[in-house]
Amino acid sequence: MIVNQSQSPTPFPDDCLPPEGDYESREALFEAINAWAATRGYAFITGRSTKEKTGRRTIRYMCDRRRNHPIVSRERQRKTTTRTTGCEFSVLAKENKDRSTWTLRHRSDSRFSLHNHEPSQDTTAHPVLRTMSKEHLSQLTGLANAGIAPKEIRTYMRQNTDTIATQQDIYNRIADARREVCQGQSSINALADQLFRERFWSQFQTGPDGRVKAVLFAHPESVAYLQAYSDVLILDCTYKTNKYGMPLLDLIGVDSCQRSFCVAFAFLSGECEEDYFWALDRFRSLCENHRIRHPSVILTDRCLACMNAVDTCFPSSRPLLCLWHANKAVLRYCQPRFTRQTQGDNPGIEAWNEFYGHWHSIIKSPNEQTFHERVSEFEKKYLPDYIEEVRYIKTNWLDQYKEKLVKAWVNQHPHFDNVVTSRVEGIHWLLKSHLKVSTLDLFEAWRSIKHALLNQLAELKSNQAKQKIRTPIELSSTLYSALRGWVSHEALRKVEQQRKILLYERSAPLSACTGSFWEMDQRDIDEQEALYSAAEQEESCIVVQP
Repeated sequence: MIVNQSQSPTPFPDDCLPPEGDYESREALFEAINAWAATRGYAFITGRSTKEKTGRRTIRYMCDRRRNHPIVSRERQRKTTTRTTGCEFSVLAKENKDRSTWTLRHRSDSRFSLHNHEPSQDTTAHPVLRTMSKEHLSQLTGLANAGIAPKEIRTYMRQNTDTIATQQDIYNRIADARREVCQGQSSINALADQLFRERFWSQFQTGPDGRVKAVLFAHPESVAYLQAYSDVLILDCTYKTNKYGMPLLDLIGVDSCQRSFCVAFAFLSGECEEDYFWALDRFRSLCENHRIRHPSVILTDRCLACMNAVDTCFPSSRPLLCLWHANKAVLRYCQPRFTRQTQGDNPGIEAWNEFYGHWHSIIKSPNEQTFHERVSEFEKKYLPDYIEEVRYIKTNWLDQYKEKLVKAWVNQHPHFDNVVTSRVEGIHWLLKSHLKVSTLDLFEAWRSIKHALLNQLAELKSNQAKQKIRTPIELSSTLYSALRGWVSHEALRKVEQQRKILLYERSAPLSACTGSFWEMDQRDIDEQEALYSAAEQEESCIVVQP
């Protein structure tokens, strides 16, 4: 296939040679002759130089297609191309006596004023013309360090600068910037060095062969947040964050404004109990070294390895299970039996909704007595017709994990309405939006995570600063005047809810105080669960037609 075969060969113009003259510097001369050459289909590169006895230099600037064709080895042939033709077109630049200015001169032989090839059709064909200035390189490096994608960087550079750099030039410069950051070290050594330089708390696990198996790290500001808000800890792993396939364990906390914050991250070699134990044991040492009290509750999904590690490393903390995952598992296992039935106009829907409602009623049992009563009613209604479904719920969830799911036990501990892991799922999305690809090494993955983390910390600071100087309209009475700027809006709204119950809901007798403030209102828990499981609730009403 011939490229642009419709175009006939184009000769070089008569004024191909740049005009002779003096220039303020060598750089100015080189820039001027290439500006002249670019519009005429060729480019200059620096050739050999000579030095006179006086120390003055003479430099030969030659056509960038000057070099001869490379010698091709029969043993090994690379699938590449060359632009060299042996073109002898060249000019001379001589250093003047003042050692600062330079003079451009043509060479006397006519063969040095002729090209042996056609002019190029576009300036991007010449790498030397695509060279970016220091200012442009600085801009590109800054954008790359901020996590901007290479294609977006090229769009920005094309719209805001006069550079003609190609996409490959952008990739090459980003790779150069990464090597500069690594300072000649391997990625894992660069990671350890940067963690130390930026005062991250970190721990490395190595195997018998000396290779790194796992890394745990926490930003110093995250540690400070944990010191203030250590009541709730949420754990979950995400995947496809690095080219080694190592799971990334996220440890998430919740501040007084009900905002999530990243406590620590761990790249693990796997998801067995030993992996989780190593990460949580090191995290426990972080808490002890910084005098941080252990979390009141630790929320996970039903990963047995993680649950066992939590029990071992934090025996004083209350482990909870994500209610959304439990609901999803019950729906996935039990719903098919009902949707296969053919009763009435809506096959199985009403029966399933009633069954699923019983499950939720059991989970919301306010005390142990009510729990046992509702379980008994559940068994009477659905045995023996739905023996497998009842057995699944009792064996897999209620018998083993009622203390981690049912309100009667869960609300004995200060979870602050955190009974699902939706927060950590949101953090997963935040990290993936910065990582963008799953082929990064651990150093590059850490740099992307750091960008997401620093942005999050800045938002947390901003939110707390705004709450110190702003007053919710519904809390503007003098009752809370002494607390404004000291207590979060969320906490004040909780108090206001209780005050309204006392003032406006006296028609029914108030229940006795349980001594647990977080037990008083289940509505927030229900709202959080509803938001997280909207898709699941919709799915529960779908019947597959035969």
